Amino acid sequence: MIREAEPRDSSVIEKLYKKLAPHSKNLKVLPERIEQIRKDYNNFLFVYEEDYLIKGSIFITFCLDPGYEFRPYTTVEYVIVGEGYRGKGIGEKLLKHVEKVSIERESTRIVLLSSVARTEAHKFFTNNGYDGTISKGFKKYIPIV
Repeated sequence: MIREAEPRDSSVIEKLYKKLAPHSKNLKVLPERIEQIRKDYNNFLFVYEEDYLIKGSIFITFCLDPGYEFRPYTTVEYVIVGEGYRGKGIGEKLLKHVEKVSIERESTRIVLLSSVARTEAHKFFTNNGYDGTISKGFKKYIPIV
């Protein structure tokens, strides 16, 4: 089942995220932040839960787009399925859910960000219709003081 994350899910989500960014010293998923996301019309943190276990997560933001009337575009980050649950269709279900929600919101496109080192994930994204040859993404991290 896919549902919106709840504050009580913070520690499990944090463990998943630490697999995505094992060298990040500042990574902390706060219950209060999850609640803030739940109340925000343009942000969604979804989890895949089965047998009372969170097995995967995905975060999306609907961004205002100045080029397509009042239609947004969707950004996707923090796509993760727990190591023991991969290859069982969970990631595909999460991506399909994002597509469904994006279509309902009349989003013009879905922009997915993934670490350059996650080559297996890139194959997975390509197999699910995402084209990594259209654009090139850049990030600049701002130091936390």
